[in-house]
Amino acid sequence: MIRYTLMMLVCAALGGALFAADELTTTDGDKLVGTFEKLEGGEVHFKTTSSGVVKVPAAKVATLTLEKSLDARIRSSDDLKDQKSVKLASKGGKLVVTDELGERETELSRFKGINEALPDERPVWDLSALGLLSWTEGNTETVSLGYRFDLKRTAKHNFQHLFARGSYLQDRTLEEDSVRERNHQVGYLYRYIFDFGLTIELTQDFYFNELGGYHYRSVTGLGPGYYILRQEKLWWYAAAHLTYTHEDLINGGEDRGYLGARARTEADWKGLGDSLHVNAKSEILFDFDETKNLQVNNALLVEYKFASYFSAGMLVEHWWDNIPAPGFDHHDFRFTFTLGFAWSGRWV
Repeated sequence: MIRYTLMMLVCAALGGALFAADELTTTDGDKLVGTFEKLEGGEVHFKTTSSGVVKVPAAKVATLTLEKSLDARIRSSDDLKDQKSVKLASKGGKLVVTDELGERETELSRFKGINEALPDERPVWDLSALGLLSWTEGNTETVSLGYRFDLKRTAKHNFQHLFARGSYLQDRTLEEDSVRERNHQVGYLYRYIFDFGLTIELTQDFYFNELGGYHYRSVTGLGPGYYILRQEKLWWYAAAHLTYTHEDLINGGEDRGYLGARARTEADWKGLGDSLHVNAKSEILFDFDETKNLQVNNALLVEYKFASYFSAGMLVEHWWDNIPAPGFDHHDFRFTFTLGFAWSGRWV
């Protein structure tokens, strides 16, 4: 009889250990039995055997009973990174927190988060290299072979972009000399981003095109900007810059420097699991040295990523000049096929 009684006590103890679980009761009287996981985004994540993870709004939780104490990270402020390590238990339907200040009872409503996933704030790097085949319709009819290289680093408060691009254009309308231009550009952009979306932006561009009448052309820009929309896969940005242009002229011409301004906007979207990329940009250029001179540049890029690291796409560019040279139209269009390599990832 004593042996039987001992066996029953052991079985009861084992059964209690096997079936012990956390319990959650809602304000509607519903009861969930399972495992408390976390409080995130204003919802309690509670894992049950029958229904999997159930999300209950924190305001709808009447009591939360933990079967045993656990190591947890709690947050009471609005800063997602302000998470504190504590011991978390329950007593009489209330939560009990133990930290360096001692043990104290508290309500679930006092917490903004428990065991939330910390945001990955490592910078995102984007690297791409493209080969280009394009043709131009408008003032000239050209066929062009070109290249483009882009390196971008995106962090919470900083964005940097280093790029190089160029082309060899052959003009089909020039019978005596088919070479139209060898045009190359190197540029750098730095953007500091405040928490509320306002930015300060610095740009530096160098252009090399001797058929343009200069050895090199330097354009420096500085001004504010603003993220109208900023999400991981979708953003829209606008900026206005004061610019200074310096031209190192050839053929004995005196170097020229002048102030100007530009307004620009850019939108970028990635979809279909980052396979589809669409980028649209537009800018207006003002020349303070010749106030009547106004230019508008527009570009639309659509590209598709395949085989993990390669991309193919189409780039459409449009240029408008309100004071074209005599005999030239206001508009020029360029249509470009792109094929290249693209990589993106988080890195220290």
